[in-house]
Amino acid sequence: MDERGMRVRWARRLGTEILMDFKRCAVLLRAKITGVLPLYQRPRERRTNYRDPSTASYGSLCTGMSMGWTSPVLPQLQRLESSPLPHVPTLQETSWVASLLVLGGLLGPLITVPLSRRVGRRWIIMGGNLPLLLGWLLAGVATNLETLYVARIMWGCATGMMFATVPIYIGEIAEDEIRGALSALFLLFINVGFLLAYAIGPFTSYWGLTATGGILSLLYVPCTWLIPETPFYLVYQGKLDEASEILQSLRGTSKEAVQAELDGLQAVVTREFKEAPKIQDLWATRGNVKALGICVFLAMLLQLSGIDVLLFYMEELLAKVGTTLSPADGTIIMGVVQVVTSCVTPLVVDRLGRKLLMWTTSLGLTIFLTLIGIYALLDSYYKIDVTPYAFLPLLFLIIYMILFTLGVGPVPWILVAEMFPVKTKSLAGGICSFMCWLAGFVWTRFFRDVETSYGIYTAFWILAACCGIGFIFSATLLPETKGKTFDEIQDMLNNRNKEDKPVDV
Repeated sequence: MDERGMRVRWARRLGTEILMDFKRCAVLLRAKITGVLPLYQRPRERRTNYRDPSTASYGSLCTGMSMGWTSPVLPQLQRLESSPLPHVPTLQETSWVASLLVLGGLLGPLITVPLSRRVGRRWIIMGGNLPLLLGWLLAGVATNLETLYVARIMWGCATGMMFATVPIYIGEIAEDEIRGALSALFLLFINVGFLLAYAIGPFTSYWGLTATGGILSLLYVPCTWLIPETPFYLVYQGKLDEASEILQSLRGTSKEAVQAELDGLQAVVTREFKEAPKIQDLWATRGNVKALGICVFLAMLLQLSGIDVLLFYMEELLAKVGTTLSPADGTIIMGVVQVVTSCVTPLVVDRLGRKLLMWTTSLGLTIFLTLIGIYALLDSYYKIDVTPYAFLPLLFLIIYMILFTLGVGPVPWILVAEMFPVKTKSLAGGICSFMCWLAGFVWTRFFRDVETSYGIYTAFWILAACCGIGFIFSATLLPETKGKTFDEIQDMLNNRNKEDKPVDV
């Protein structure tokens, strides 16, 4: 090799080493600040701690894209040259296009709850592919509103199945100290899906966006074949050897090292499943009633904070509240904010705790939704010139999205996976998901009616009032579950001391 070649090779090697040193320093600095151990410093086998929850959560990216699909598509449906429909839909018809996905979400828990004990979490996640792909197919060939309605219902069904199953799946395969961080991956992937819809939609046709969503959803099919069944479900089915093997893979350790955790799962199954689960179990103990009340309220608050309204109608809302930025550009900025904040959420949810995140973020949502309403009142009702302050609505919405993504969005689903006894977890999770989608359907369906009749500022103030109630609830009644095992959480909910705990048999 000549001298010049040797110099080039040496320079490349030096550059690579400097880049690697820089990356290591950055990761170590982050670890120093957050207390999170860098992934490359963990045993190589334990990377499945992140691989399997991420693979399972990829489906939420696909459903997130179907939920964000309406933001760029609804304006396109108003232009016949870019619409598959033979006529421009009315205000009521576009409201149904948006809200029927949320109505379809009600079907998810009705499917998952009866099947959860019979087929397991993995097969339910795989089954969510069917309505998801069918929805993209119908949207791609739609030439009338009725076909679009069915497509939206199919997407909603798939989304409801994901919301009811994936958080429980992650909670059952995660270690206690990183359970919250892994559960937050679910929301991260949803927000990536929204960002893709927001970023692709304004710069392509209706069919281009729909085809992209269908291709990404098709890729989810092989992903679901890669995820394992949860050790808990395998123990429940009596497949102890298979449960031990999966635990060894998840924890990156030996059979002897996971034996204590396997014995604990066996003890839980023996204690909790002496009889088949039934709906009466949800109110059999004080702890169950308390957990159900907390999680149902927070799941409904998630929707009543207005997140689906903002996500479904993002472009229209940015145009109506008076911002001077292009609605398409503003929507992309909002999507980027969602994703970036979702990357921060796993780092703080286990460090700051669920209670602190809930009451601080719900208080922040109350304040900024109120401010957006005041701005809209001055602009649209009193006709005051607010041009010098036209940046404020987008700024307030960005702060809203940051706060929602840090607390009000992920925490309810983390608590669903944490607060219920294993016997009632699937049933309770299905009920929480059902109530979440019911609240979302009512609000997304009638938001435009409230806006038309009473002004968009009134709609924002209603959202602010709901978040204010959530703040009071979270600050006074919500217990902290950070870093606690399932048994410790049950002891806390039932006000049990160690001597009061049931004896394993």
